[in-house]
Amino acid sequence: MDRASEELERRSRYLSSLVRRTKLADPPEPEPEPERVVVPKLMLAVEPSGGECKGGKVEAKEKEANAAKGEGNGEERKVAVRVRAADMPPALQRRAIRIAMEASAAMPRLDSKRLALALKKDFDTTYGPAWHCIVGTSFGSYVTHSMGGFLYFSVGKVYILLFRTAVEPLSYPR
Repeated sequence: MDRASEELERRSRYLSSLVRRTKLADPPEPEPEPERVVVPKLMLAVEPSGGECKGGKVEAKEKEANAAKGEGNGEERKVAVRVRAADMPPALQRRAIRIAMEASAAMPRLDSKRLALALKKDFDTTYGPAWHCIVGTSFGSYVTHSMGGFLYFSVGKVYILLFRTAVEPLSYPR
């Protein structure tokens, strides 16, 4: 095994150990994306788009799960999901939005690092290496991405940038 492959394998093992430590479940096997995705505590209706999507809006209704606290009022809270810019197939967009909604619903308080790790790990595992994810409420970026591998969207007040770069093996002097 060459050094680049060894480094890639080492990084993959490190990311896997981070996922286990943060108690995020390994991503499920890839499955065909339905038009309507039902998430625990969340219902996300994603409208299909024809090709590249810019500025699309989606609303998700979140039922407050207060049964554990003894408050069974069942009120709904709308969470706005908006695709700001995309160069990604609609199925991958829906998957990224679903993963972001699931991960944020599983957290009592938003943890940007865990959310970014969940998206990166899932996309690395499912679609190959070199995915990058930036999560926050205020950040700037200027990135170069592979064709068909860019998505910038928001879930409520949190902005998420997910993109893929080309992987080239490192050449070491001999």
